[in-house]
Amino acid sequence: MSLLTAMWTFPLAAAAFCLAAGRFGRSTARAAALAVSIVYFALSLWLLRPFVASAGQAVLVVSGRPLAFGVSYLLSADGLSAALIALTAFLNLLCVLASWKLDVSAGYWAAFQALAAALAGVFLARDLFFFYVFWEATLIPMFFIVGIWGSDNRRHAAVKFFLFTFAGSILMLLALIAAVVAHHGLTGVWTWDLKALLGTEFGAAAPWIFLGLVVGFGVKIPIVPLHTWLPDAHTEAPAAGSVMLAGVMLKMGLYGLIRVAFPLLPGITVAWAPYMALVAGVGTVYGALCAMAQTDLKRLIAYSSIAHLGFCLLGLVSLTAVGLAGGSLQMINHGITTGALFFLVGFLYERGHKRGLSDFGGLVKRAPVFSFFFGFAVFASIGLPGLNGFVGEFMCLSGIAISQAPIYAVVGCVGVTLAAAYLLPAYQSVFWAPEGPGSVSDHVDDLDAREKGILWTLCALMLWIGLAPHAWLQVLEPSIRGLVK
Repeated sequence: MSLLTAMWTFPLAAAAFCLAAGRFGRSTARAAALAVSIVYFALSLWLLRPFVASAGQAVLVVSGRPLAFGVSYLLSADGLSAALIALTAFLNLLCVLASWKLDVSAGYWAAFQALAAALAGVFLARDLFFFYVFWEATLIPMFFIVGIWGSDNRRHAAVKFFLFTFAGSILMLLALIAAVVAHHGLTGVWTWDLKALLGTEFGAAAPWIFLGLVVGFGVKIPIVPLHTWLPDAHTEAPAAGSVMLAGVMLKMGLYGLIRVAFPLLPGITVAWAPYMALVAGVGTVYGALCAMAQTDLKRLIAYSSIAHLGFCLLGLVSLTAVGLAGGSLQMINHGITTGALFFLVGFLYERGHKRGLSDFGGLVKRAPVFSFFFGFAVFASIGLPGLNGFVGEFMCLSGIAISQAPIYAVVGCVGVTLAAAYLLPAYQSVFWAPEGPGSVSDHVDDLDAREKGILWTLCALMLWIGLAPHAWLQVLEPSIRGLVK
């Protein structure tokens, strides 16, 4: 079995292993989940190794026997896909550790492993049929994570999440089918291989194919106004579910644009880039303004994801090397920083069973270590120089200012300012303001060793990327250079 195949089959087998281990008790299933998560993270680092050693120049390909109607088992990995799989495995391991004290069934642990398998398939599939199959497969475990182990309104949030993202997936599928049929009409060859489809002249169908892809991927990002499922899903999901949703699943839409839509239809991409930049700018400001209006800390961070992913999209639609590299790096940054924030909110909720900004106060005295980590993640999220958020945002703004118009960079700067305007007051209210009536701060103890280990790891990555981004950019840059070409 090849390493690329193992990257999606191993976590799928691990999910079955967790379910089987559940027959011997919940603690056994939990231990099994930790063991397989550690092994999978090690596999992801082994996959990333050749891209680090070759400064991202390597490309791994697995080709299997062709199936019916041009469908083939084709997997391909470059620096970008390997980095996203490593992020998936890393966050999956941290989610298991963060959920360690939860009294949940084996299905909970199995769902996270199955989600990791589907995500790896999305990032590896070069055959667009398998790309769609893996894309749809991600919906199933996340639906159960939200719908079974979420908060009070979990069923409503799970159904809304499924319907929105499934509808977007159908549009994407129709666009992919149209591209395959158009290619067959021109060449007489049936194929779903993305590489074979590149360079095809789709004629009058091209704008509709591109629109279907953009809307389908845009639901997953999500772009405004296709975003309304996200705040509910984040608010009701368990903390670990929110981490995987924000940290990796939202990157699927951006990855789809880079990997499928832009290379498949480069002419329309260039023509539509200014309009997509406008959508990205609106999303950045709108998400920030909505976050400012929230009183629930988790919902605030959910809206902040919409704003921060608008930055990623701004960088990608710049279609410049610096902007695309910045957008790709910001995808990694957002997974680390927002993952840390969702972990922290989850730890806070475990202690006080509340998430309102007015439900706490003065936590800096009772939980100084908690306060430090929350402040560190907040500063990274608002783009403080020296931390990871600054590098990605600066590159995104530079790219869009060069290629489109400086006004888009100005809009992005407004988004940066608004990020400080909603995150810093929230941090002040929870940790530094005096306790108000109904405060549950007395129930909040400081972080334990397990929680500190999770957050030290995430904060170290924030600092590393902020101070030495070259080590990360050299892995991503060859993929970006090929796309620009």
